[in-house]
Amino acid sequence: MDFQGFVCCLDVMEPNGADMLNEDRIRLMTKMASYEEGKGKEYMPIKQYYRKDYVALGMMKSFITSSIAFGILFFCWILYEMEQITELLAKRDLVELGTFVLMIYAVFVAVYEVIALVVYNWRYTKATASIKEYHSVMRKVERLQEREERSLPLED
Repeated sequence: MDFQGFVCCLDVMEPNGADMLNEDRIRLMTKMASYEEGKGKEYMPIKQYYRKDYVALGMMKSFITSSIAFGILFFCWILYEMEQITELLAKRDLVELGTFVLMIYAVFVAVYEVIALVVYNWRYTKATASIKEYHSVMRKVERLQEREERSLPLED
């Protein structure tokens, strides 16, 4: 930094340390803005729900996707085991085939739902901790701003 820039900086500095408060506040506000653009985009919509509602919504979505996934896998299995399936159909064991398919479907969806329950609870917990940290930074910014406003001289 040259001498002229140094003099410029000295002109801006206030003797009571308000510039330090301002720098801290700006640093924290930058951190908050960075959070809002990054993780905040993911976590803030999650906190619009209660935990129970968020997890239930996630599990409903998981039920639909698991049913679609099972349908695709079932279709692939039918194509792969076409010969055995035609033998079962020739024997007219449709009840046995239907029971087998429903049992497999129930187990598949149950496992998928348990995984979804764990994942959505974990996401909600992670979002809650992250938002709490964000709010603590916000309170720090508010306190610094209040200190800064108190330290400024009143103008008439």
